[in-house]
Amino acid sequence: MTSPAHPYRTYADTADTVIELGQLALAFGRVDRITLQEDGQTPESDTDHTVMLGLIGVALARRWFAGDLDAGLVAQYALVHDLVEVYAGDTPTLRITEEGRRAKREREEAAYLQIAERFAMSLPSLATTIAEYELLRTPEARFVKALDKILPKITHVLNDGATLRAEGMTRAELDARLADQRAELASYAGMFPQLLALHDEMRGRVVALLPDAVSA
Repeated sequence: MTSPAHPYRTYADTADTVIELGQLALAFGRVDRITLQEDGQTPESDTDHTVMLGLIGVALARRWFAGDLDAGLVAQYALVHDLVEVYAGDTPTLRITEEGRRAKREREEAAYLQIAERFAMSLPSLATTIAEYELLRTPEARFVKALDKILPKITHVLNDGATLRAEGMTRAELDARLADQRAELASYAGMFPQLLALHDEMRGRVVALLPDAVSA
């Protein structure tokens, strides 16, 4: 294969594309979540969360499901699982209502279309990967979705429940919320009993961080 005569001209479109995707990645890093870092003050960013999910997701997929899950696909889904929040923003779900869930879906659907349109000609696989994840048709997507719901508990443990205390959550309220979450996980990730057991363990540790009631 011969080298192109004008490589800089040949790759001009590619350069424009990677610059645009890089810009999207930087914007992604400026989206703050409700969860906090170890100091209990600094917000966890969407890129903090995404890197954590990718690292832990691939490690656990290889440890527990080496013959069943494609670790590369797990990494791909982890990378894009919250990418729509570049435009939709992060939505706290500790006390989310059904109306709030509907609004969240609508914002994220609009954001997905924005990403799909923006990269339709240059990188169509980006939107395809997001859509595959959201449809939960593959075991890898269901695995990442379930693990994503466990990850906030890591930050809660590391900052001694700072976010939960700031939200005024009681032990009973949080335990009930996490019980509902556990049932939801079982509905689409029941084939991963290890993840459900990990959720149970993390749930116990997080609930124990809170008092039985909020002082008046």
